Amino acid sequence: MSNKMQHSVAVLGLPLANVTAEEAVEQIESLILSGGTHQVATANLDFWLNSLRDVHLHRIIAGCSLVLPDGMPLVWISRMLGSPLKERVSGVDMVPRLAELSAKKGYGIYLLGGRPGVAERASQMLQENYPGVNLVGHHAPPLADLERMDHGDTLERIRAAKPDILLVAFGNPKQEKWIRMHSRRLGVPVSIGIGGSMDILIGNVHRAPAWMQRSGLEWLGRCVQEPTRLLPRYARNFGGLALRLPLALLADFVQRPYRGLSAINRTSDAGMVHLHIQGNLEAETAGAIHRTVTNCVSSGQLLVVHLNDLEYASAEGLGALLDARRRMLATGLSLTMASVPAKIKLLFAAWCLEPLFDEFALEHEPFAQRKSARRAEGFRALIDKEAGLTAKSES
Repeated sequence: MSNKMQHSVAVLGLPLANVTAEEAVEQIESLILSGGTHQVATANLDFWLNSLRDVHLHRIIAGCSLVLPDGMPLVWISRMLGSPLKERVSGVDMVPRLAELSAKKGYGIYLLGGRPGVAERASQMLQENYPGVNLVGHHAPPLADLERMDHGDTLERIRAAKPDILLVAFGNPKQEKWIRMHSRRLGVPVSIGIGGSMDILIGNVHRAPAWMQRSGLEWLGRCVQEPTRLLPRYARNFGGLALRLPLALLADFVQRPYRGLSAINRTSDAGMVHLHIQGNLEAETAGAIHRTVTNCVSSGQLLVVHLNDLEYASAEGLGALLDARRRMLATGLSLTMASVPAKIKLLFAAWCLEPLFDEFALEHEPFAQRKSARRAEGFRALIDKEAGLTAKSES
């Protein structure tokens, strides 16, 4: 198993892992073995558009230990931005690969969600196709909004089963928020949102032919099968992309790779490290950023990234910055950017990165942002409520 962790590529505000499906399985196993709890997302255009309307969802996705590119449009966009992702890595393809890993290494898998009977049939299918797979349980809670779910019963079932991998099929954004809400109390090493993958695995929904999958037209095959449900969603997704992609490409075009000296300088004072990036922020910069964050985490210091001398930022360079932000926040520390040039601010706005960094917050938020903030506050209140109920039940 490879120990090399790939840095993310920033694609329209999503920190997408630049991995093959095989490498994704290796990274998930590394997360299991690393200790702690980790969340994995399989992101597509629907995730992206939902995240733009819900800043808390955006931050949940950006805080995931691994975000897989489950959508060819995202792969195509990465190529347009000059930092091509290796391939599409879909949730429905990951489930059999994880079952194979479980059969080889004994990792316990729990299937959660889906319509009545779907998780049970998916469990039976995986047991037949992957002899020795360690399926430790399955459960389909009654369909309900996140606020009205019976969380206690579901949590008790999963804690009793003690899985290494929890596959959650609630659909986005419900599954991502549910995992974020309960991950620490569950203590499951890796939790992954898989959407409608179980329906496809058991044949309730048929996959498009292989040539359509390879050419990025699988969405069209799905739309033919479920036009009433999926046609409005795809129209909304592609409409949102048509509005934002030209600006993203324009913002990338107006900056040019700096031909002079590029360097990273580090200074520190009491409780804080200052990272000065000069010239280009590219893949080559990622190693220095990673080492700086490692030092900050080990010493408990905050990180300030100074961008006043930054001339050019690639999708890989910004992906490394998002990785640094995630690692700092995961340990209770913070990453702040300072002295951001105007063209880099434009790039952050066009690439949907502003909501992830507090210093970009506007003094007078528009209505949509205020609504998103209230939704996020409500979600945090729900987390606190559930935490209190769980603590009371365990006392």
